[in-house]
Amino acid sequence: MNKPASFPLLDDINTPSDVRRLPKELLKPLAKELREFLTQSVSVSGGHFSAGLGTVELTVALHYVFDTPSDKLVWDVGHQAYPHKILTGRKDRMTTIRSRDGVCAFPNRAESEYDAFGVGHSSTSISAALGMAIAARLKGENRQMVAIIGDGSITGGMAFEAMNHAGSLDANL
Repeated sequence: MNKPASFPLLDDINTPSDVRRLPKELLKPLAKELREFLTQSVSVSGGHFSAGLGTVELTVALHYVFDTPSDKLVWDVGHQAYPHKILTGRKDRMTTIRSRDGVCAFPNRAESEYDAFGVGHSSTSISAALGMAIAARLKGENRQMVAIIGDGSITGGMAFEAMNHAGSLDANL
């Protein structure tokens, strides 16, 4: 019988502020645990697997550097956001993803203050984050907006249009 995996760093992470308290040398071991936890939880619940594995280190770095939830992370595809969900207070419910009353398979503003945008279709993250950046600037808020978009989504016309728009503005994106 296989011994259950141990996650000593991840067990102490309930919010991104817990990630930011870690010394830098523990970020790689945290990412390793996060990858193993993601593998284990998705093997129970099912769901898209590779997109989340591809964003593990990126997610740790984003939550380490940016002051979430004040700074906004806008995910382009919900499957990329599984590691984000784990680091933002939902790790104990990840095996319920894609089930009735379980964790939503996509970022969902009603589910967490860390989900800045309810993803529905790909290629929308840049436009959504740009809108948030413009709004923050107009309100005089000092926030940063980050769009996380993958290689498949960035080829969408909406993404190109948003990059064109962003290039013509002074927005914190």
